[in-house]
Amino acid sequence: MVLNTERAAYWLKSGAQPTDRVITFLANAGLMDKPAPRNNPQKALPGKKAQERAEQRAEKAAKRAEAAAGGSNAEA
Repeated sequence: MVLNTERAAYWLKSGAQPTDRVITFLANAGLMDKPAPRNNPQKALPGKKAQERAEQRAEKAAKRAEAAAGGSNAEA
């Protein structure tokens, strides 16, 4: 991709508002500052069904641990 930095600088001085993707290109060319990274922790969370499955697995693991702990205490 060829970026005409002179024209890009002209349009930025004229008030052009680049899109996020174009801001990345311009920042790599040194014409703009890189924007701060966005943080959306809600988007990183698994869906409701996946959370339910994880809770069920955790409950099963806890029951197995109790059974194993209970069995080893009976042997001791």
